[in-house]
Amino acid sequence: MSSKLDDLFNDPYLRRRLLKRLEEGWSFEKIEPMSTAEIFAHLNRLGIAVSPEDYRMAAQRYDSAERLADEWYAQYALRPQGRYDKDFVWMAAIVLWKRLIPDRVCFEQIDEAMQKGYDLLERHRTTAACDIWWQVWEWLKEKVTPERNTLEALDEDFRGTQSVFNWSQDFEMELGNAGIDDPEYYWRRIQYCQEFLEIFFDIDWQMRGNFLRAEAESYWQLGEIETAETKFEALIAANPDWAWGYIDWSDLYWLFRDSPKNYDWAEQILQRALDRPGLEDREDVLDRLKELRAERAQARGQKKKQRKR
Repeated sequence: MSSKLDDLFNDPYLRRRLLKRLEEGWSFEKIEPMSTAEIFAHLNRLGIAVSPEDYRMAAQRYDSAERLADEWYAQYALRPQGRYDKDFVWMAAIVLWKRLIPDRVCFEQIDEAMQKGYDLLERHRTTAACDIWWQVWEWLKEKVTPERNTLEALDEDFRGTQSVFNWSQDFEMELGNAGIDDPEYYWRRIQYCQEFLEIFFDIDWQMRGNFLRAEAESYWQLGEIETAETKFEALIAANPDWAWGYIDWSDLYWLFRDSPKNYDWAEQILQRALDRPGLEDREDVLDRLKELRAERAQARGQKKKQRKR
């Protein structure tokens, strides 16, 4: 696939068209240096007869600058002067929101911050990404209303580059990764998981279970072993046939480098799962048990060799 894309971008004709599109089209880089008066003057020339006060009044009805622009498209007859002037309208709406509505973020600003976080992850700056995403989470909580209290409803209005559904799971995972270097992020992960589960009731068990075990894992990593054990017990009680609650709990006792290597207790946890007649993903539990027993046998063999020496 990548070679085909490379061939396309190396095609002289296509490259000329792309460069021409960038030269003729609008971009945020072209609009942001314009003054507010210049932006409104250009909107007026295009047939969008609005003023700064009109904008502020309309913004009270929306959480999205693009939705506000949709209202303009429906209300006014656009008189484009160039091929891509239609793009100017929605881009200008976003730029103007930052200037005229500074006390309330729109969905487009949240999306922008969300993508900055992904860019930081690409550069392996996990803690910096989590710091930005924590602000994203604070903003998203403000957008939850009685009519917008499910992930589906939030995503329908958000219309971001990445869905809140996907991002919320990425954030949970990256908080765990950040916690490896700075335990403070494990505390943040706990808070985030608790808040998320309190707000969103529409998620399926797979997602809910993953957030619950992330919370329990975080307590474990912070040395709060008793609390972690209690959380895992509650997780299993909530869905005793979900294999991954047992697997994740058992893993903490043997799988990782800093695990206490309590193989027998880890096996007992997995056996509790196998005792369930209706257990889901039984094969995954059996595979993990096989790996556990193999490592335990290897560890015992190494101890025998050390004693002989």
